[in-house]
Amino acid sequence: MKRRELPTDIHIIRDNVNTHVFLPMQEHRLNGAISMVRYDPGIATPSYKYDIIGADVPEETLFKGDLLVASLSESPRNVNSIYYYDDTGSQLFERLCDEKTYYLFRTEKEILAEYAKTIARITGPVFLIELGSGNAEKTTLLIDAYLRTHGQTSYAAIDINRSILERAAENILSVSSDLKFLGIVGTYQTGLAEIESLVSPNLLSPKLLFCLGSTIGNMHDDELANLLLSARSALSPGDYLLVGIDLDKETEILEAAYNNQTAILTNLCVLQHLNWRFGGDFDIFQFRHVAFHNKPLHRMESHLESVRDQLVNLHKLNFSFRLEKGERVRTEIMRKVDVDSFSGMVEDFKFRTVKYWTDCGSRYAVILFQLSR
Repeated sequence: MKRRELPTDIHIIRDNVNTHVFLPMQEHRLNGAISMVRYDPGIATPSYKYDIIGADVPEETLFKGDLLVASLSESPRNVNSIYYYDDTGSQLFERLCDEKTYYLFRTEKEILAEYAKTIARITGPVFLIELGSGNAEKTTLLIDAYLRTHGQTSYAAIDINRSILERAAENILSVSSDLKFLGIVGTYQTGLAEIESLVSPNLLSPKLLFCLGSTIGNMHDDELANLLLSARSALSPGDYLLVGIDLDKETEILEAAYNNQTAILTNLCVLQHLNWRFGGDFDIFQFRHVAFHNKPLHRMESHLESVRDQLVNLHKLNFSFRLEKGERVRTEIMRKVDVDSFSGMVEDFKFRTVKYWTDCGSRYAVILFQLSR
């Protein structure tokens, strides 16, 4: 594999204990504009009215040490992709979306920009529910389509962190002020259960549950099945499910998307997260990023490969393991589908495919399902 240099504005510093990755101040994007956000107590910021319910999901519920030990003890070894999601990982994902070879974000946005109004016309007025706190650029395309087509609209976002929901509310309401915003703190499953108890099907039906960003593509079959079961329970017959999903394509395009500079650094930062959370001593300089197209399984895979024999300790978990030179730890899967097979899988959970939209190059799809009556 060709050696790639890290971006010059990212610094990796080593001390006697750990390796640390520092990024510049995060860029914040909204509807194409880029601004550097600094806190200045002398400047008043606009205030928006919204409701957030629930308490932050305890970290021990999300980052379970016993499950990590079990997955690192398997053959092949693997780590749950949740360890991508810390502050550094979130900033790096923002950066990844700007990489020329990473087409997913831009392509999904193009599809929504062209077809959001069509989706709104098909479903009629709905209560919008998003899995995740929402990226303002894409979420507001959908929200604005419903506001323009049907007038005042209600929107709920489910996320594990209250502060993330607060930021999402401020971002989305700054460009979609005629919106009723509800944040629900919880996992996807607990948040959807909360929706069941909060929303009367007689008052706010139908609902449109949507999951953008190919989030579903990162799930294994059992995780996807659990999510679809939860979605089916939260929705009523006639309600809708909208999913963004990446399509299978040429190996060269896929591997270029996941082997750019930011993708490499994002993968290595999983080790930094493990070091911080569990008192680990992973040395990121002793691993190399490997991402490849697994054609038989219709997915991309990201791995970290040990460049030498080494012993790794996770002191807070009282767990140690040896890695041989060339041994890999899988950190993420990225499902790449064809529309018919993916739709068939979702239809097994009593949804029917209404319509789907792709970009001009058929690289990505946004698929609308409806829960059967």
